[in-house]
Amino acid sequence: MNSPASGTAKLARGTSLYVICVALAKVLGLVWVIPVTAIIGPTGNGIYGNAYAVYNILQQLATAGFPLAMGKLIAERRARGERAVVEHIYRVTMRSLTIFSVCAFAIMWLGAPAFAHMVSLKDSAASVEQNVPSLRAVSLMLIVIPAMSGLRGYLQGFQRLEGPAYSQTFEQLFRVIAMVVGAYLVVDVWHRNRAVYGAAAATFGGFVGGLAGLVLLVAFAIPIRRQERPLGYDESPFRSGQILRMVYRIALPVSLGGLVVPIANLVDSWTVTNLLQASGESYAQAVANYGILTRQAMYLVMLPMSFAYAIGVSVLPSVSAAKEKRSQADLQMNITFTLRTMFLMSFPTSAALLVLSRPINLALFGTTAGSDIISTVSFMSIFASMELISTYVLQGLGKMYRPVRNMFLGLGIKTVLNFALILSLHSALGAALATTFGYIVSSLLNVAAVRKYGQVRFSLRRLMRPFFRSALVAAFAMFGVDYGLSRVMHAGHSVEGRLTAVIELLVAGGVGALVYLLLVARSGAMTEEEFRSVPGVGKYLGKMARRLRKPPRRPGTERLRKYP
Repeated sequence: MNSPASGTAKLARGTSLYVICVALAKVLGLVWVIPVTAIIGPTGNGIYGNAYAVYNILQQLATAGFPLAMGKLIAERRARGERAVVEHIYRVTMRSLTIFSVCAFAIMWLGAPAFAHMVSLKDSAASVEQNVPSLRAVSLMLIVIPAMSGLRGYLQGFQRLEGPAYSQTFEQLFRVIAMVVGAYLVVDVWHRNRAVYGAAAATFGGFVGGLAGLVLLVAFAIPIRRQERPLGYDESPFRSGQILRMVYRIALPVSLGGLVVPIANLVDSWTVTNLLQASGESYAQAVANYGILTRQAMYLVMLPMSFAYAIGVSVLPSVSAAKEKRSQADLQMNITFTLRTMFLMSFPTSAALLVLSRPINLALFGTTAGSDIISTVSFMSIFASMELISTYVLQGLGKMYRPVRNMFLGLGIKTVLNFALILSLHSALGAALATTFGYIVSSLLNVAAVRKYGQVRFSLRRLMRPFFRSALVAAFAMFGVDYGLSRVMHAGHSVEGRLTAVIELLVAGGVGALVYLLLVARSGAMTEEEFRSVPGVGKYLGKMARRLRKPPRRPGTERLRKYP
C-alpha cells in the first residue's frame, strides 16, 4: 500500500510535469508562426486570425472552466468514497459538452458567411470569399476540443496528471506539423490561392492536433473507465440538473475570465480591417496589416506569458493554503515573490522587443514590415503578465469574479481606443496602443484588488524599480551593439540581410541578457533561493546569483524600508 508521503511525491511530480508540458505546448504554439507566415504571407495570417477570433470565443465557453470544475468535484467526491456521484458527474458533464460541441460547430459552420461579412462591411464580397474556407475549417475543432476538455478534467480528478500533461504537448506537436505540411502542400505543391487556401489548410491543422490529443486522452482514461463504469450512477443522490449546476458554479467564472482575450481578438477582427479601410487603405492592405498585428506582433509579445502561466499555476495553491491557514506572513511572501519573479522575466523581454524589433522581425519572418508595431506593444508583455499573475492570486483568495470585472473594464477601454487611435493614426499601430492601455488598466485594478482582499502591503513601484533599471541599461547595451553590427554588416532585406539579422539578434540579445542578469543579481532584488524557484531556469540563475551577489553591507549601513 502506498504511503501518504509517496502519494504526495507522486502528485508533486505530476504537477511539475503538467506545468512543464503546458509551457512546452505554449512554446510550440508560437513556433508555427515562422514557417506558416513564410508560406501564406501576412494576408493569409490576417485570414487565419479572423477565423480564430470567432472560434476562440466558442472554444473558451466550451472548455475553459470544465477541467477545473470536474477535477475539483471528482476529487472531493472520491475523497468521500462517493464513487457513484463521480460517475454521475462524468456522464452529465460529457453529455453537456457533446451537445454544446455539436451546437457550436453548427453555429460556426452555418454562420461563417455572416461572420466573414462583419470583417469588412465595405468589401463584404471579397471578405466572404476569403474568410469562409478558414472559418469552416477551424469549426471542425469544436467537435473534438470540448471532449478533450472533459477528459482532462476527469483525469485531473483522479490525480492522473500525466495524460492531461502529455496531451497538451501531443496536440500542439501534431497541430504544428499538420499546419506547416498542409499549408506547404496547398500553396507550393497544388498551387492554390496562397492566402485563402493556405490559411484554410493551416486552420485545419488545429483539428488534426485536437484529434491526436483526444486519442491520447482516451488511452489514459480507458483503464479508469473500466473500473468505474460498472458502478453506474443509479445510487447517486443528485439529479442531473443538480450536477450540472455544481459544475457550472465553478466553471462559469473561469470561462468568463478567459473570454476577455478572445473577445478582444474578435473586437480587433471586426474593427481593425473596417477602420483601416475607413482610413483609406484597400481591403487587401487592411487584412495584411491586421495579420502583421495579430500573428507577428501579438504573438511575440505573448512569449513571456508562458512563464507567467507556469508561475501562476504554482502560486494559486500556495495563496489558497496561506489564506486557509490565515498566515499573513506567508501570503505577503508568496505574492511579492510571485510579482518579482514575473518582473524578472517580463522586463528583459519587453526591452528586447522594444530595441531589437527590426532584427527580430527580419530574422523570424523575413520582413521589417510591422517592426514599429512590435516596438509599440513591447511593454504590453509586462502588464499582460501582471494581469495573469494577479488573476491567479485573486482566484487563490477566493475572489473569482473580481478579475473578470477588471478584465472587461480593460476590454471596454481597448474597444473605445481602437476607434479613436486607428482613425487618428491611420494605422494598425492604434490597435496595438489600445490593447496596451487596456492591459494597463485591468492589471492595475487587479493589483489594487490583491492589496485589498489579501490585506497585504507592497509598493509596486519599489518591486519594479530594480528590474526596470536593469532592463533600461540592458536596452541601451542592446541598442549600441545592434547599431554597431548593422553599420558594419550593412543588413538588408535579402537572404543575406536575414542572416545578418540573426547574427545581430544573437549577439545583441546575448549581451543584453548578460548585462540584465548581472545587474539584477548585483542589485539584490532577488535572493539565490528565489532565483532557484524560477520555473525551468532557476538552478542556473541561482548559481549565477551566488557568484555575482554584492558583499554584505557593514553593520549600521542598511537602508530601512517601509515595506517591500
